[in-house]
Amino acid sequence: MIETTSSSQKTAILIHGLSEARHVWSRQQAFLEQSMRVIAYDVRGFGTSPVGAANGTVAQMADDLGQILSAENTGPVWLIGFSMGGVIAQRFALDFPAQTSGLILIASSCTVGQAGQEFFRDRMAQVSSGGLETLAAINEHDARGCFSLGDEKLIAEYQKLRVDAVKDAEGYLNAGRAMARLAEEPIVQDLDRIDCPTLVIAGETDPYCPPRASEKIAGAIPGSILEVVPKAGHCLHWEASDATNNLIHDFLIKHP
Repeated sequence: MIETTSSSQKTAILIHGLSEARHVWSRQQAFLEQSMRVIAYDVRGFGTSPVGAANGTVAQMADDLGQILSAENTGPVWLIGFSMGGVIAQRFALDFPAQTSGLILIASSCTVGQAGQEFFRDRMAQVSSGGLETLAAINEHDARGCFSLGDEKLIAEYQKLRVDAVKDAEGYLNAGRAMARLAEEPIVQDLDRIDCPTLVIAGETDPYCPPRASEKIAGAIPGSILEVVPKAGHCLHWEASDATNNLIHDFLIKHP
């Protein structure tokens, strides 16, 4: 459920996206381990983390992270979140400000519009009736949509990771409910309360969380910095891993 490396005092928490597991950060973890302690974990319902008594809220996922940090005795941490993981990071920074050193939000969002509502409703309906077999097909389809540069080897690797990440369809459904709730319970109106250093990174051609979603986050968090990676899709930390890692590194250097 949790993978911890390095003994440096500065700690980074890696929070994966929907239908993923902690191994999705392999292209960032070794890079970050050179200068800080790194903790990657499986969000509730994914990888080896059980669904448990899930209530379909991002707040519960943020509280889960709070309990992990308490057990690990980390002190304030840097949160690096991708997509849904970025939403969890924002919620955590709002609910546990004293535990948050800074945020790096990759291809994320702070609200869900009509298209997003339809996306989650459609997939949850299919998974509710078809179970894991249907979810595997959905994950293969959605994984392909995360890439813009057509690297078939990379796409196949990511498809397998997504399919393998979910052992219980309820884990996907719980996360889908949590994300869909952002339509009625957005967090954008609260983001001005976040006062830690924040870097927001977007992929130029991302169809799921396009640059305008990152612009909304950056516009709401005081002093935040927005970077757009050219030609990159949703999984920009995979298909533009060097550019993403360099942005993260440069930002962390500026905020020791």
